[in-house]
Amino acid sequence: MKVELPEQPSTIGYEHPDYLDLEKIEGELRRVGEICHQCRRCLPLCPSFPTLFDLVDATDREIEGVAMAGFDRVNELCFHCKLCFNHCPYHPPHEWDVDFPALMRRHQLARAKRDGVPLARKLTTQTDLIGKLGSLTAPLMNFANTNRASRVLMEKTLGIHRDWVQPSFSFETVERWFAKRGGSKVEGANGRAVLFTTCNVNYSDPITGRSAVLVLEHSDVAVELAYDRCCGMPYTDTGDMDSARRNAERNVADLLPHVEAGAKVVVPGPSCSLMLKHEYPKLLGSAEAQKVAENTQDLMEFLYDLARAKKLERDFSVPLGKVAYHAPCHLRAQNIGFRSRDLLKLAAEEVVLIDACSGVDGTWGMQARFHDESLKVARKMLGGIDDAMPDHVATDCPLSALRIQEGLGRSAVHPVVLLRHAYGISSA
Repeated sequence: MKVELPEQPSTIGYEHPDYLDLEKIEGELRRVGEICHQCRRCLPLCPSFPTLFDLVDATDREIEGVAMAGFDRVNELCFHCKLCFNHCPYHPPHEWDVDFPALMRRHQLARAKRDGVPLARKLTTQTDLIGKLGSLTAPLMNFANTNRASRVLMEKTLGIHRDWVQPSFSFETVERWFAKRGGSKVEGANGRAVLFTTCNVNYSDPITGRSAVLVLEHSDVAVELAYDRCCGMPYTDTGDMDSARRNAERNVADLLPHVEAGAKVVVPGPSCSLMLKHEYPKLLGSAEAQKVAENTQDLMEFLYDLARAKKLERDFSVPLGKVAYHAPCHLRAQNIGFRSRDLLKLAAEEVVLIDACSGVDGTWGMQARFHDESLKVARKMLGGIDDAMPDHVATDCPLSALRIQEGLGRSAVHPVVLLRHAYGISSA
């Protein structure tokens, strides 16, 4: 296989003058597409690769015979799980410099600039606005999200599939609960954590936020909350990098004083921790963003490090039985190992690892036009959980939990909720 080396790295930054140049992007798509065509190792991962290879096989000119409209379809089917990066034998620092996820993001942003973004798609990125309204009108919003007529209307107006399980909302957000209890209850002999609760945990899954605080405090880690706005990840789904950058700047400004005071930023959501760790330095290019990124950990990663330092309490009193643990894509992309699984093993009789994609990743899997493709991706995950016949199902990803509820009709909780339960600590 003859492959030309790239003129510039495939991982050029957002501010590079050629970043949104469609002619340069097309050249890179063909270069990377030729490598993928010859390799095909990522064929089982997602719909993008089978589509690409079908397009290549349909012409005797191979990659050169694929029209740009075909590459657009490949891009449309990419939901940015990032699994192909680690799966690829040619990713940086290999001289062929294949970073398929970065190239797909670049192509997506160029498409958004070229074609625009429908208003309905833009509305789905307003997670804080939706969360605030949802928490203030929780009974009404929860009824609308489960009522068939309103779900059909939602599908026709917002494009969200009628069968996709919408998150519920709670009036008592993590912020309200934390303020009512008067802040942290321990001195913090084993450190300080500032909890970036995420929009989903704060407004829709407060039990995870409360469990995080209680589990951390049980091992004498003092906790503060620092969440005023979304991490910005949803904006990247529609190419609104200005909004993503604005949220990043404000979050870095809020979190930096905590970091400089010695706290770790702890995030109970893998897409959000990935955003803070890996995307903020790219978006902002500042020393402040880099410092926040270097001091950010996923919640279970932080607890695992606490356990390694022999500072995590292990007085588990309530047996968990058998747990099926789903490892989310955006957590695997952080290359930190299966920390949730390892911690659950301390309290459970058996932990079955479900190392498969839920096919959601952001807003892609909930869209009606991609719903069937999304379910195909999720089939392995759902089958693995079903076959395990567990007492509990756990996943760090809130969207994967909704897919599990949609596909299997059973609840999946964040691993920290199970740890709190195993400690015998009330969530009140």
